[in-house]
Amino acid sequence: MSETQAPTAVVLPGHDSRSTRTCVVHLVHAANGMDPLRSFLDAYTRHRAGTDHELVLVFKGFASELAAGPHMQLAAEIESRCIFVDDRGLDLATYRLVASELRGDWLCFLNSYSRPLVDDWLAKLTAPFARADVGLVGVCGSYESIYSASPLRRRPRLWRAYDPFPNPHLRTNGFALARELLLELDWPSARSKRQALAIESGKRSLSRQVWERGLQVLVVGSDGSVYPPPLWPNSATFRAGGQRNLLIADNRTEQYDQAGGSLEQRLATTAWGEGQVSLPDWAAPAPRATDR
Repeated sequence: MSETQAPTAVVLPGHDSRSTRTCVVHLVHAANGMDPLRSFLDAYTRHRAGTDHELVLVFKGFASELAAGPHMQLAAEIESRCIFVDDRGLDLATYRLVASELRGDWLCFLNSYSRPLVDDWLAKLTAPFARADVGLVGVCGSYESIYSASPLRRRPRLWRAYDPFPNPHLRTNGFALARELLLELDWPSARSKRQALAIESGKRSLSRQVWERGLQVLVVGSDGSVYPPPLWPNSATFRAGGQRNLLIADNRTEQYDQAGGSLEQRLATTAWGEGQVSLPDWAAPAPRATDR
């Protein structure tokens, strides 16, 4: 299949998402095998979500529904809706595609390796939406900049799309937002890792676009605490504090857990820098006109 084409979706009958305020979208990628789905389903059944929702399993890159049979059998005892998409585009392109197929007020996206760690994880993640000024919430933030982390010879190709460190943004391993807001965002189809990274952390990232609307971008910890960008390094959710306050894990958080010595320090420094960091003005949104 050509990578320049947008993915297409086939929706199997299931629970009517129009009657559910929150949809949880979990990506099941054929290329990753069965272990990530098994890990997610085990965590999903062990840890109650804490709020009503519809679980949507997005099967990506399977040759047919028959080929996905073993994966679907794993999830057979869990009420869910299945959506099949081809393997064109990366995760963020798939999220944008399936958003058009759902009718929940709030959409929570979890990648193939994401798994909840505590009870009431979804209730905690979506609780900040009770505030009218909150636009985007996630389980991990970072100040990392691909521009600053790249060799000098590569930076001329990057400066138009990426800001230097510190570059606050939410990671897209586990995040939630209103479907209405999602459909308003400039969310191009990511066909390469570079394009996906730009949507996550570039100058036109999802976080930046939400800030430009005068809305807050927040990290939520497993204890239910909410953190604005200046407090992300102290939230113990990503590459700091032993990640003891992490709400939803993924392969990147596991990488840090398993790192040691110089690698652990290098990962932490890439995310947060060293010493006191002053964040750019655009990470503190101006109040919306309706709030003034």
